Amino acid sequence: MQRSIEAGRSGIWLLGLALYALAFLFGAPAAYLPFAFFLLLALGALLVLLLHNALRSRWGVPLEPYLYPLARTLPLMGLLGLPFFLFLPELFPWARPEAGLDPILRHRAPYLNPPFFLLRYVLFFALFALLLSRLRPGEHRAEVGAWGLPLAFVAGTFLSFDLFKSLEAHFYSASFGAVLLLSATLLALSAAVALAARRGTAALLGQAQNHTNLLLAFSIIWIYVEATTLIIVWGGDLPHEVEFYLKRLQGPWDEVAALWTVGGFLLPFLYLLTNLPKREARYLLPVALWIPLFRLFHLAWYLLPALGRGVGVGEILGFLGLALLFLARLERG
Repeated sequence: MQRSIEAGRSGIWLLGLALYALAFLFGAPAAYLPFAFFLLLALGALLVLLLHNALRSRWGVPLEPYLYPLARTLPLMGLLGLPFFLFLPELFPWARPEAGLDPILRHRAPYLNPPFFLLRYVLFFALFALLLSRLRPGEHRAEVGAWGLPLAFVAGTFLSFDLFKSLEAHFYSASFGAVLLLSATLLALSAAVALAARRGTAALLGQAQNHTNLLLAFSIIWIYVEATTLIIVWGGDLPHEVEFYLKRLQGPWDEVAALWTVGGFLLPFLYLLTNLPKREARYLLPVALWIPLFRLFHLAWYLLPALGRGVGVGEILGFLGLALLFLARLERG
């Protein structure tokens, strides 16, 4: 019986890797959105775990069986991101031959160049692996959370700059990393709450009110940073910054922006303000399932215009492949 279970898991892993590899046949940009989504899910899980340990919280205890497997996929995501280094010119304007003709990209060349880019990438994932090795399920390691949380947030911020902000040739925003990391934290927290809530109130150990308040708090913080970034960039009216929003507030992307604003913040915000999800886990489950869907819309709005793509077969294959890998990791525990 045990052998058949292990064989089934191995089959899921192989199928997931095969589907992810097939996504590259449609171009490296096709595999980039799925990679980014699951990378942020894993990174968000690590940030929530560090916060849980730093605070010695009770609300994190029923989420540990889901947060630890999600966070432990970070080294795997680091490996799965390495193939993109073979296709840097397809993804990043600064890696293209004509980049030297652009004064802004030429100014950024000492930082944005392939060797230094790869070195930072390896160092960031080595730090994440170190933090994961210091955390233990069932234990509160406050000292690890205290120094690990700011380090992970800083590393995650620079990783977001490297992998996502530099997809745009000229855009710059100091809060870009904070926006994506807050979104990642909200994504991981809601996913873990949904997985725990499916087992009922007992699985949440009476923490439904705390989980509701956490989802509400992170939603408010995220939308505040998101909105202030837009206001500051728009008010500054610098062409190399405003072009980021111009590209995303025209055509179909304008509708996607309205979708994730209303569906990703306003509706969950209003629902979480009620008493229903605070009292019973079964009322928390729907919103915890709803939030990750609109985190995906939010991330697509950020990345796909820079990649010059919509959602196609490659993206679907990449999502299916990585979803299978994450499910297999969750089943393993």
